[in-house]
Amino acid sequence: MEQAQVARPKRRVRRRRGALLGLLTTIGLAVVGCTSTITPPPAPADPTTVFLLREAMHTGVVLPGATPADEYVEFGFGDWSWYALGNESWYHVFATVLWPTQGALGRRTFGATTAAAMPGAAAWAELQPVVVDRERAAALRTRLQQLFDAGSANAVARTDLRFRFVPFDASYWFPQNCADIAAHWFEELGCEVSWRPVRMGLVVAGR
Repeated sequence: MEQAQVARPKRRVRRRRGALLGLLTTIGLAVVGCTSTITPPPAPADPTTVFLLREAMHTGVVLPGATPADEYVEFGFGDWSWYALGNESWYHVFATVLWPTQGALGRRTFGATTAAAMPGAAAWAELQPVVVDRERAAALRTRLQQLFDAGSANAVARTDLRFRFVPFDASYWFPQNCADIAAHWFEELGCEVSWRPVRMGLVVAGR
């Protein structure tokens, strides 16, 4: 009995030390993390406008439809537990960023069918337009939609975020966060994205 009573405080101390280490690591990553710059492709032959969307800690890519009647759609990446299931208590931060976890692919629309309508349709977020090749934008949207549709049996809706999420085959953690995946998507669109050892955000050149 006495040994058990002695052991409990030691376990609490170890847990506190672990939590403190995780918090300090997270703070350190935020300090050293940098923003990457997106440089659009020069003068696409058939241009269309996509958007970099930034909202709090979230970064996503907003893509036009194949026809003028199609809505713009955003795709984003996040941690399944935190982002899709809404487990956003502070003690979930460490598992979310310090080691690989199940990723989530998110999708949402805005009711906007033109680039001019997007800023008003997503007034709560920061939008930065990027002019890219229309064929590349259509190819990326098709690919991401196919990935989303493939996971639709396990889709989760977050009405507060206006997102639907499906499991994604990429793991989420600090070396591979939403900004990293969005950077890869912008590269698929023909953009250049500057490299950073720990990427904490994206910005369009000249913004």
